[in-house]
Amino acid sequence: MPNLYVQSYSEESYKQQFLQTRMRTRRLYLALCLTLVLLFINVAAYQTILGNNSKRTKLFATNDQTRNKSRRRRQDADVPDISNSPTIFESDRLPVTGNSTIGYTLNTRLMASIGNGHLATTVYSDTIFVNGLYSGDGFKGRSHRATIPSQNNIRAMLPSEEGAVRRFALDVERGVFFETMTTDQVTVEQRTYAHQFYTRLLVTEIHVTRGQGTGDIVIGLTTNPGSDGQDFLWDSISSPSVASRYRHGTINVTETATSTRSEVHMYWTPVPSSITLASSESQKSVSYIASIDTDQATARESFEIGRQFARSDLYPTHLAAWRKVWDAGRIEVEGNLNLQKIINGALYYILSSLPAQEHYGTANQFYGLSPGGLANGKLLQDYQGHSFWDTETWMYPPILMLHPTLAKDILSYRIHVRGPAYDRAQQNGHQGLRFPWESAFTGVEVTPGDICWECRENQQHITGDIAFAARQYVSATRDLGWLQDENGWELIRETARFWKSRPTFNRKRGLYDINGVMPPDEFHHTVNNSIYTNVVAKLSMDFANYTACLVGEAEETAGEVESWVTDVGDRLYLPEITDEKYHPEFEGYPKGELIKQADVILLGYPLMWKMSDEVRKNDLNVYEEVTDPTGPAMTWSMFCIGWLELQEYSKASQMFQDSYSIYVKEPFKIWTEAHQGLGAVNFITGMGGFLQAVLFGYGGFRLHVDHLDLNPVLPPDTDSMKIYGLDYLGSSLDFTISRDQVTINVTSLGGDYPLEIKAGDTSYTLQEGVPVQLPRGPASIATTRQDSNRCTPPVVGDGTADRLKATLWMLLLSVLLIAMQ
Repeated sequence: MPNLYVQSYSEESYKQQFLQTRMRTRRLYLALCLTLVLLFINVAAYQTILGNNSKRTKLFATNDQTRNKSRRRRQDADVPDISNSPTIFESDRLPVTGNSTIGYTLNTRLMASIGNGHLATTVYSDTIFVNGLYSGDGFKGRSHRATIPSQNNIRAMLPSEEGAVRRFALDVERGVFFETMTTDQVTVEQRTYAHQFYTRLLVTEIHVTRGQGTGDIVIGLTTNPGSDGQDFLWDSISSPSVASRYRHGTINVTETATSTRSEVHMYWTPVPSSITLASSESQKSVSYIASIDTDQATARESFEIGRQFARSDLYPTHLAAWRKVWDAGRIEVEGNLNLQKIINGALYYILSSLPAQEHYGTANQFYGLSPGGLANGKLLQDYQGHSFWDTETWMYPPILMLHPTLAKDILSYRIHVRGPAYDRAQQNGHQGLRFPWESAFTGVEVTPGDICWECRENQQHITGDIAFAARQYVSATRDLGWLQDENGWELIRETARFWKSRPTFNRKRGLYDINGVMPPDEFHHTVNNSIYTNVVAKLSMDFANYTACLVGEAEETAGEVESWVTDVGDRLYLPEITDEKYHPEFEGYPKGELIKQADVILLGYPLMWKMSDEVRKNDLNVYEEVTDPTGPAMTWSMFCIGWLELQEYSKASQMFQDSYSIYVKEPFKIWTEAHQGLGAVNFITGMGGFLQAVLFGYGGFRLHVDHLDLNPVLPPDTDSMKIYGLDYLGSSLDFTISRDQVTINVTSLGGDYPLEIKAGDTSYTLQEGVPVQLPRGPASIATTRQDSNRCTPPVVGDGTADRLKATLWMLLLSVLLIAMQ
């Protein structure tokens, strides 16, 4: 008897299988159609964004009548600079604070500072700061520059003030502060300087010259070293000799429970109550020297050298050392004295906080730049001397191009304190190096949590900023020794490893998100997918992949690094360019909401993220309208650079003026962080942004991985601009820019990387001492070395291609899933 049940089941099963197969075929057909449609959409978008860069849009027209004009008006200087020298800032009186009711006192916030990267002081203050000396609990955010009483806070007094004429001047070319007092009877000149060659020395010289007076002339001297303070545990003052004093101190509160209790050793010349120019003398000179170091033998040796050469070579060697600094790299403009002074002042204040390039003895480890420079950073003042992203993003780029050895010193600090950065990443479940938002002596996080906890936890873009600075250094120098022997490759690799481990995968998008961060705009403290953060993360991974090739990394490691790019970097989510063709600051950013400072506009420069001119212009317009007008100076420098890229010279000029005019305080060209003299003082962060507007904005330089572009235009109200000692791949170049022409002169040619410059269809080999003249316009410099292109430079895209890859990947996955059903 046949099994009718089995036969019936088989026929039914066959019918079902047939229907299911037909359904799968239809689904597969629909999926393929959908794939083609979405592919067409993505390609069209890709072509639109990367296509015609000459497009302009009037979608967001700036209404200049409604802009807040407060930041456009320059505040009248209470104490004018009366010198006609571009390197001397001079006045007949000092800046004061107070009023006629309560009286006036010296405004030390606006006083000049002197320094040499090892030590620094504000003139006529009672405090000296030394590189690397911090006191206070880092976990509590109280680590700050340790205050050392200044034995050089000396004031000279005339026998009579009748008819006295006083002048106060900071000479930035010489690195000296002068006070000159003149009467008919006598002239007294006081010089104060931090020695640029013997860097442990702070020197005060007083020179008395007889006028019409007869008899003895007594010049009174007062000193005010201030109190011992709470930062050091001081021993008693001792007298190794009649002409010397010595004191030793140890840090009172260390940054961490296990960090070194730093020491300081100080020798100085005792200062009498007066000096006398005898009736038989026409002139007299005396020197008062302080020598400070963390090592006693070094401090003592420097002090003895200072005393030995005080009457002969001490001052000349200081001047010669500063002359070498300026000869190595500087910027000059003709036709605009005020602008030239501000350029010189900005370079001086940054350089005086950096290590001396040529110096006596062994240099101590450098501990980074701080927004207020080395001369500021007391407890809860001027960011306490901490190092932020300010260093790598704002101060570093102009220093890199003019003084690359100093740029390496800046990076050496991050390498020196990388241990805690490894720990920080691991504590948060990540890998590689995660650098702190604020760093001081040990490299642990020292941001005051009670002031800005979100900054402490969420400003993670600093790790990408440091990686980008390393990228710039390698691009400018091709310093393989730094990469291989000085831990440069480790810095680049491990910052990229952090970014590989930081994102989380979003299954809906098929892309990676970086959630819970604070972007450069500190008004938004916890956001997802900050476009700036995500871009610096991608650039970090891309450059690590390139560097692995440069250093000849083993195949296994090189393959691992490459996988970070393909698996994560190329699939990082970037907030989509909107229908209005601008970049949202972060995922979900409500257009029109107030922001603190430059953020999205940093994509165009310094990150050089490719986008159409239309999008670049819209970014500038959208965010100019919503940026806090009382924000920090460097924001307007970045707007200036953006408008120069688009050849909107009038807007660029206004932004350039905004970037310095209300932040620079006379007479000594001190910058404040915010309007009306508020915020940190001697704000070298703002100075760095301003110098970038000069060098990368009007100079038109763009540093790429494999070439250097330039497209210069003269700054406002100038006749010419000269850039001396711009360094590229071991060569030193001088550029002279006029209205119609650019002249390039090679003063030193690096043997390893011969250079060629191309302008249009014409190319020239750069040779030492043979000037090349070009019409003013775009040009590009690159090496002609045969093996220079063996490693493929990373492509800096706008993310469209990566989103396209991710879309296709998700579509392919969907198709496979459908087909498998």
